[in-house]
Amino acid sequence: MSLPSAEVQGDKFSIHRPELTDRLAVSMGTTLYQDEAKSFETRLSYIYGEKLFDRLHPMIDLSVTSSGGTWIGAGFYQQIDFSINDIDLFAGFSFAPGLYMRGDEVDLGHPIEFRSGVELGWRAPNDWQFSVLYDHRSNADLGKKNPGMETLQFRISKPITW
Repeated sequence: MSLPSAEVQGDKFSIHRPELTDRLAVSMGTTLYQDEAKSFETRLSYIYGEKLFDRLHPMIDLSVTSSGGTWIGAGFYQQIDFSINDIDLFAGFSFAPGLYMRGDEVDLGHPIEFRSGVELGWRAPNDWQFSVLYDHRSNADLGKKNPGMETLQFRISKPITW
């Protein structure tokens, strides 16, 4: 989603691109393969406050499943903040290529996996964020098979200052 300007206002809503500081996010949830829950996943993400191309925040990402699957990658994150009836909400969008080490997890067909996701959540007054995150990872047909895997997680993120 791209806003034509930095902010849009209405009677009971507003939408704007925030000025983010560095953020650390922890999320936990389940991996889904062929619409079936497969394992528990814990994910750690670091989102940089600096922007590239005026709106994309670099990020690094690591996740580990209860079946020993590990994914590590780097990519971009974009966030849109909005308020409805004075409730501060946000939507986040991410994309990151990375390396997948299977362990006893699902065979995704290739060690290079692209992860794209969307999250929707609430921004607390102290700038902590609480959200539901859904993402998909796939090898973009780099391998002979490309079954893909989804993740559904609860995420908490907080600003980091150095």
